[in-house]
Amino acid sequence: MSIISYFEEIVKYAQGRSLKIYLVLVNLLLTIFAIWFANVGLLPFAKVSDFAVFVILGLLFAAYRPGWAFLFFVGTIALENINLAPESLGVALRPYQFFAALTVGALLVRAFQKKSPVKFPKMGWADWAVLAFALSGFLSALFAVGKGIAFKQSIVALSFVAIYFLSRAFIQNLSDIKRVLPFFLSSSIVVLIYGIWQNVRFAKGLESFEVMPGRPNATFAEADWLGMFVTFLITILFSIVFYLRDKYPKKEGWKISNFKFLISNKFQIPEFLNAKNLSFLAVFCFNVLLFIVLILTVARSAWLGAVVVSIGFLKMILIDGFWKIGGWKWKKAGYAALGLLASVVIALGIVKLFNLSSFELANRAQSTASGLQEITISCESENSGVPQEIGSVSELGRYGCAHINLEEIETEKAKGNFVSTAVRPDPNVDLRAQIYKKSWNEIKSNPVFGIGWGNIGKILGSDERGASLNASNIFLEVWLGTGIVGLVCLVFVFGSILIKSLQFYYEGGVGEKTAAVFAALGAFAILVPNLFNSGIFLGFLWAYFGIAVSLLNKK
Repeated sequence: MSIISYFEEIVKYAQGRSLKIYLVLVNLLLTIFAIWFANVGLLPFAKVSDFAVFVILGLLFAAYRPGWAFLFFVGTIALENINLAPESLGVALRPYQFFAALTVGALLVRAFQKKSPVKFPKMGWADWAVLAFALSGFLSALFAVGKGIAFKQSIVALSFVAIYFLSRAFIQNLSDIKRVLPFFLSSSIVVLIYGIWQNVRFAKGLESFEVMPGRPNATFAEADWLGMFVTFLITILFSIVFYLRDKYPKKEGWKISNFKFLISNKFQIPEFLNAKNLSFLAVFCFNVLLFIVLILTVARSAWLGAVVVSIGFLKMILIDGFWKIGGWKWKKAGYAALGLLASVVIALGIVKLFNLSSFELANRAQSTASGLQEITISCESENSGVPQEIGSVSELGRYGCAHINLEEIETEKAKGNFVSTAVRPDPNVDLRAQIYKKSWNEIKSNPVFGIGWGNIGKILGSDERGASLNASNIFLEVWLGTGIVGLVCLVFVFGSILIKSLQFYYEGGVGEKTAAVFAALGAFAILVPNLFNSGIFLGFLWAYFGIAVSLLNKK
């Protein structure tokens, strides 16, 4: 067979999947245009009438193809800081919430007509725990001081629980995962590239649309949330690697899925260019992209999460479901460790080579353990005598110096001032300690019902941007917002996922083990960063809960 005939076979292979390819392309365009429109001010909609027309068109689309609406829900789930609803309505509607609402509405109509495209699985203990979690917020609101905000936020919490059940309904096995994964990963690539673009713009002194200068937040409200999302994406990449190990037996390395011929039997190509190795190469390049963005976020909690997830992945590769050390896969674990190390080194090299970050990354990482933070200062004299380590920025005045932001460096130099750095105790450590202390005091005063969603900000105050502070810990936040019932429900969901993951990992086949890797590592990717944050109302978190519970309910 000639090379031309071979490419004709590839075209035929793609034509059989042309509809899915078109939908993925539409999903890409939706993501790109949503980001662009939000940046130039076209979103949210200015007029209620325009928004109403958009909703009507969406309803017609979802009624025609509920499954397509769900695919676009998956594809837009990372668009957290984009609002569709006009400000005059007083509510925020993210794109994925819009598509989720359309899908739920279409499913209800189809169910009434007895033509539902999906069959909802039998309710399990985890499902009842999630439902109780949502209801506990309303119970807590009854005893809250600020009942209005508590009830409003409880409705928001209920909407995320709806996302959980929507994901449970549509994604029930690995085959369903394969259908939706291209939509999730394709839009995620756009988000990642957008995050890098933000830092490039910042480095050039242009509008970067970053919440915190020099730290990309892409389509999330802050850089820490982007870091958590990237850590979760790393989990997905690790799960794909785990699955690919056994997908292509060595003797069938040339075969491309669903092709009715072997490439090596038709014409000669280099031996290493088989389907398995090409798949690993694509995953490796994606992983490098992930680590670049993870580094740029300078989110230490996400860095810690990535370390924990990476160690967990290598251990799962090594053990491979065997209790006895004789069955462990040392060679495979070694290759995985080398690939992981290479992706991190390449990502660091790219960040340094192209000056993508203005932060001193080594000092940032060191500050996690030392509790010291490097800051940029501007002094009137080069010999100001300011010590390398100071107690607080208030000391700088006596030396004729001041603490400045990164974007002010060139301006200060233009004024003839001398820019350097100094070290101070990390104020975030003291701030977080105060937050924990105040949060715990509130919990001791209201241990059963909490204080209701949204009320902790009145006690903790706000940050320099005017945004209300949260409890900086997902468990404290949930205890305050929903009381002891919501906390127990959340712990139960995480616990059941981890316990069932162990069962699947040690007792199941390749599919079950892959599901266990995704569920277990995904739990740590969310848990570890959230020990220092309160990212409970994130779409991908609740979609993960639904998918993990579904995968671990069936063998």
